[in-house]
Amino acid sequence: MKRQRIGFVVPRYGEDVLGGAETLARCLAEAVVVADLADVEVLTTCARDHHTWENELTPGVSQVNGVPVRRFPVAHHLRDKTRYEALHWRLIQRELLPVSEQHEWIDQSAHSPQLYTHIEKCGRSFNFLFFVPYLFGTTYYGSAIHPERSVLWPCLHDEIYAYLQPTREMYHSCLGVMFNTYPEKRLAQRLYGAHDGGTIVGFGMADHTADAQRFRNAHNLYEPFVLYSGRLEGAKNVPMLIQHFLAYKEHNPSPLKLVLMGQGPERISAHRDIITIGFRQGQEKLDAYAAAMLLCQPSVNESFSIVIMESWLSNVPVLVHSDCEVTQYHAVRSNGGLYFRTYQEFEAILDLLLREEALRQQLAHNGRTYVRTEYSWDRVLKRFAGALDLWDGLRRRSSD
Repeated sequence: MKRQRIGFVVPRYGEDVLGGAETLARCLAEAVVVADLADVEVLTTCARDHHTWENELTPGVSQVNGVPVRRFPVAHHLRDKTRYEALHWRLIQRELLPVSEQHEWIDQSAHSPQLYTHIEKCGRSFNFLFFVPYLFGTTYYGSAIHPERSVLWPCLHDEIYAYLQPTREMYHSCLGVMFNTYPEKRLAQRLYGAHDGGTIVGFGMADHTADAQRFRNAHNLYEPFVLYSGRLEGAKNVPMLIQHFLAYKEHNPSPLKLVLMGQGPERISAHRDIITIGFRQGQEKLDAYAAAMLLCQPSVNESFSIVIMESWLSNVPVLVHSDCEVTQYHAVRSNGGLYFRTYQEFEAILDLLLREEALRQQLAHNGRTYVRTEYSWDRVLKRFAGALDLWDGLRRRSSD
């Protein structure tokens, strides 16, 4: 069989690019290269920030951790940012726009005509083009150029964007759909129906070591703390977490701190019990997990949640929001975490986990076993190779 060539089309790409879908794409691309499963190239823009879409990175071809990356500029002159924000505001208020305005919202998002031209000219040199995540113009328009080679990697959430007509159209037009978890696939089937090329691959997690004391010494932080890791924004429920934590401290005075690790537009008011440490990566990030009493992942918009896997691999239990089907699924299936919806549940669970060290250790052990069993790179890459075979068969049958 001829060696396969695959492309990952992602709006932003790089080690310093924040975002779960962007991290998923980068790590899978790197893992495929290391395993020598296929030839890989990433097609992306010159943007680093998904709020400004400024062309901060140099166009052209470079290497990121051994993966060829081809960057194209975002064309700001083609979009009306004011109109985009007006439509987006209505969407986040959960207003289902008329179909014409749904398409207009996508039209006014960030685009790269040079990227689209390259896909049109060179797309047939790839066996498959993976488009991730679903709610960006580069995914919607890029996947439509060669739909017979396009695999949608949606990172789908139960949010207003998932209910848009263009999302349904894209789902059905692509050759394949790659899901991170069973709840994500179930959501897609509920919204759009079954897809012959829909399959679950998941995401690989590498085992690691971490040093809790090193983190505590580096940050002069010796009190127990709850850790949040991710983008600091309302879409991730960060304001709610802060509100719940401060209410907990008011009702339960203690040395407990909340450490926020990440960047984002959310303004964090100064408070003696809330510590912001910014974006951290590599060993320092892993050390932060190891030093925490527990990780709280309050987001309800997750299709996988790398951070809870990283926490479990650091022997730290997790607390997740029960309105997020994916993270609750992981917590229940692994028996590695607990979940809350109301403040009263948050308070009771936090009390329990802080008081019962043996329970924390058992949950962490269960979570770590779950990640090692279900999401080792060996297992994920086997599922990915099987998915490539599935899509190759579908394409061959459709061309007969």
